[in-house]
Amino acid sequence: MRRVARALARETRAISCETTAWTRARVDGERAVVRGGCARGARGASTATRRTTGADDDDDGASTLRRRFSARKIVKGITRESLCAVVADVDQYSSFVPFCAGARRTPRARWGVEREREALARGEEYFEADLEIGFKLFNEKYTSAVTCARPEKVTATSVSSGLFRSMTTTWTFSPLDDDDADGDDALSGLPPSDGVVVDFEIDFEVKDPMHAAAVSVVFDDVARSQIQAFEKRCRQLALENASFHAKG
Repeated sequence: MRRVARALARETRAISCETTAWTRARVDGERAVVRGGCARGARGASTATRRTTGADDDDDGASTLRRRFSARKIVKGITRESLCAVVADVDQYSSFVPFCAGARRTPRARWGVEREREALARGEEYFEADLEIGFKLFNEKYTSAVTCARPEKVTATSVSSGLFRSMTTTWTFSPLDDDDADGDDALSGLPPSDGVVVDFEIDFEVKDPMHAAAVSVVFDDVARSQIQAFEKRCRQLALENASFHAKG
C-alpha cells in the first residue's frame, strides 16, 4: 500500500509541473494578444491540441467567431468510472480546474424541463450548472446544461451566456486498445486497471468579434490543461484513499 501511495504522489507532482508550464504559456499568450491589440484572426501556438474554425468557411465573420479545440491523452492507472465521476462533480471545479473562478449545480427549479426530459429519455443523467471562468483579459459567468452517460461521456452546453453565442464541451472516455498503448504511459507501481483514451473538445462561438482573438488564445491552453487537471484530481483522490486505508 505504501508503494502505491508513493507512486501516486510521484504522478501527482509530475502532472502539477506540466499544468504550471502550460499556465505560464497561457499568460505569455494573453500578453501577446494585448500587445497586438487583439488583432482579428490571431492564433496561439499549440502542439498538444487540434484546432479547426467554424463550419461556415464561406462566411469570414462566422469562421472568425467560431472555434473548436480538442486534446487527447492516454491515461493509465485510473478507470473510466473514476474519470467520469470527477468530471461530473461540478461543485468541486473551483478547487482544481484551471481558469474556473466558480462552479455550482443550479437549483433544480431553474432547470430546463424539456432538456431534462430529453436527456432522461436517452438514459442520461441531467443537471444544470452555474459556472464562472476567469482570465486576465475577461471573466464570464454562464449556465450550462450537463448530460452524463456514465462512464462513456459528459457533455456541457451553455444555455445562458453574455460572451458566447454557443459553447459545448465534451469529454469522452474510451477503453484503451492494446495497439494504442504506449509503454511510456505505464505507471510503475500503480494498481492494474484498464487504460483510458480521454478526449476533450470545446466548440464555441463568440458574440463579439472584438473578443474572438483573445478568447482563441486562452482557450487553446484550456483544451491542453483540462485533461491534466482532472487526471491530477483523480490521482489526489486515489492517494487520499490509499493513505486512509494504510492508516486503518
